[in-house]
Amino acid sequence: MEQILSQDEIDALLKGISDGEIETEKEPASFDKRVDIKPFSLLSIGKTKKEKLPGLDFIYDRFSKSFSSAFSLFVEKEIEISLTTNKYVEYGELLKTLPLPTNMNVITTENLKGFFIVIFDASLIFAVLEIIFGSPAIESAKVEGREFTKIEFRVVRKVIDLICIEMEKAWTPVYEIRCKYSRSEMNPNYITMISPDEVVHLVEFTIEIGGVKGWLKVLIPYGILDTIKEYLIAAPSREDIDMREKWFTLLKRNMFTIPLELRVILGKKRITLQDFLRFTEKDLIFIDKHVDDPVDIFVHNKKILQGSIGTYKGNMAVRIEKGKESRKEDIHGTVL
Repeated sequence: MEQILSQDEIDALLKGISDGEIETEKEPASFDKRVDIKPFSLLSIGKTKKEKLPGLDFIYDRFSKSFSSAFSLFVEKEIEISLTTNKYVEYGELLKTLPLPTNMNVITTENLKGFFIVIFDASLIFAVLEIIFGSPAIESAKVEGREFTKIEFRVVRKVIDLICIEMEKAWTPVYEIRCKYSRSEMNPNYITMISPDEVVHLVEFTIEIGGVKGWLKVLIPYGILDTIKEYLIAAPSREDIDMREKWFTLLKRNMFTIPLELRVILGKKRITLQDFLRFTEKDLIFIDKHVDDPVDIFVHNKKILQGSIGTYKGNMAVRIEKGKESRKEDIHGTVL
């Protein structure tokens, strides 16, 4: 049987709909305009899903313990530090969560060829300043609109330098770095070296001092970590650390036993072969240096030191006057 309506059936159906005798589908329920609907982006979710690096967990666990001890000695008061957050976030999203003012410090790393940012809770910084300057009671200070004075900023610099020292120690078993303070800002928007959509690794510590709780955040752009990812994929074990320390000790000890060829150039003179063949006894050769001029000292044909010539216990000798580390030492021996 064909499922096709005749013209009379179609007319009757349309009449029934217009008269309301036949129900049609209900209109979909309208959305409540008060509901906050946020767009969902699969691309942004993919950006923050980065490979887990156990080496960072190992580093920051060491840092939290060592910095807790060092910070307690610095302020001469017991301080508790615990790791609370360890994740990847977009830098722009992180900035939205930071209050104003916030103490942000850029730390450059030589070996890592990059930088990381240390962010201090401003109220925690002012609590530390109260302790340093002898306040009898520690209370949460109002930080809105406040800036550091020159004296207060010197104290902050000492805390940042302390973080650099402890961060270097924490990284040493995994990847040796050298940290150096670069600059500080109280407004997060002034740190523009990271684009808002760039993914950073964020670790947050909770710090409690004298009843005042605050936080410390450390972030590193993922692009910098990606260059040394092979060192961070696995956390070193205690046995690996002990073996590495023994190996470095043995290597350092053996390095001091390596023989070096040391030469001192008293002066130079360029002459022809014909003039050389004419030399006889008691002839004088004038060189390009005076007797008081410094002489060049070569180690394996590489000039690295300068010194002055003289005598020591009846022997000809050279005293080092200038070198890469500017150390004055005596090297005694016959000058050839």
